[in-house]
Amino acid sequence: MCGQSRYKDRYREQADFFNRGPIDKKEWREFQRYKRRQESPESKFYKHLTWYIAIMGFFLYKNHGNVFSFFPIAFFWGIGVAIHYFSVFGWPNEQKADNLVQDDDDMDDEPEAKGPNWSDKDLV
Repeated sequence: MCGQSRYKDRYREQADFFNRGPIDKKEWREFQRYKRRQESPESKFYKHLTWYIAIMGFFLYKNHGNVFSFFPIAFFWGIGVAIHYFSVFGWPNEQKADNLVQDDDDMDDEPEAKGPNWSDKDLV
């Protein structure tokens, strides 16, 4: 069964997947791959960052505060985390530019007349 009952309510579009009875390990791995594809890029980045902090903290603890013994790993993995961050959230100046850009053509137009769409002929 591989714990599939707890996913029945979450993945209703795959109802036939669950109603077939027990599945083998190959099908379960396929379903796990499906779940992984459904994750947002932000959650993937936060998992990456969490693992980075956890592993670097473990290395720091095991080496009694000697940072230089694992500095190359921390440095290059940190570059990878930074690249992952910028690929998910973008560069900071891009966000400011998107917020500042406004359509100036809307400012020059006259406001549309609001009111009923009828003329004097309709009153007679």
